[in-house]
Amino acid sequence: MVFELLCDCFTPEDPASGFDLLFKLCTHIAQGRVSPFMAYLLGSSRLLALEKLSGGVRPIAVGEVLYRLVARTLGFQFRETLVDHFSPLQFGVATHGGCETIIHGLRATLDLHPDWIVLQVDIRNAFNTVSREALFRELCATRVP
Repeated sequence: MVFELLCDCFTPEDPASGFDLLFKLCTHIAQGRVSPFMAYLLGSSRLLALEKLSGGVRPIAVGEVLYRLVARTLGFQFRETLVDHFSPLQFGVATHGGCETIIHGLRATLDLHPDWIVLQVDIRNAFNTVSREALFRELCATRVP
């Protein structure tokens, strides 16, 4: 629905006005200047049920396009700040060679502690098990922009 609305804003007669409108809207979202209801809608996802080959259903959440646009833009803008803040713990996003770092670090740790073991757990249907509210509180508490 939002995608169609955005397409209507970009008219062939005046495409710049559509970009201006989109920029203002994204700025409001990024600065948190939207109503609680709008924030709720932006944080919502459309849930798709894909049929698995082995039977059952795999839920796929597709986030709101404006939220994804703003989040991605802010991620690029504050990349270094976010990497500096999360670097001791996070290697999956915006970290060159993150997987290799984890693997080599794990191997080195196991070499130092041969009596330790590694347990790999694949959590079934782990969609939305991470508290975004807790993440937001942590970001605010550490004054990450």
